[in-house]
Amino acid sequence: MVERLNRFLRGWINYFRIANCETVVATLMGWIRRRLRMKKMREWKTWRGLHKALRRRDYSGEFLRISMRTWRNSASPLVNMTFPQAWFDEIGLIDLTKYEVGILHLFHEA
Repeated sequence: MVERLNRFLRGWINYFRIANCETVVATLMGWIRRRLRMKKMREWKTWRGLHKALRRRDYSGEFLRISMRTWRNSASPLVNMTFPQAWFDEIGLIDLTKYEVGILHLFHEA
């Protein structure tokens, strides 16, 4: 799924990179990461999978029982600790914020 998403994202950023859209790109990447976290949460179905993943990352704090079906829990600090930015790099998701945007001035010289 990440490979298909990467093809779409590359095409999107190459089309819109001439515009000054840094904040839109940052917001979009945040939403995509959150959606992928939500997808992984739904695969687990219960909070036990989240707790196992946290233990694998050596988390020793309080384990909350959260619902794996609600959107607001995909922004939970526990879920963010389970899937940090490095996890998205591991699965091969491209980061649109690393692309140079706002290059319209290179095409139109005064």
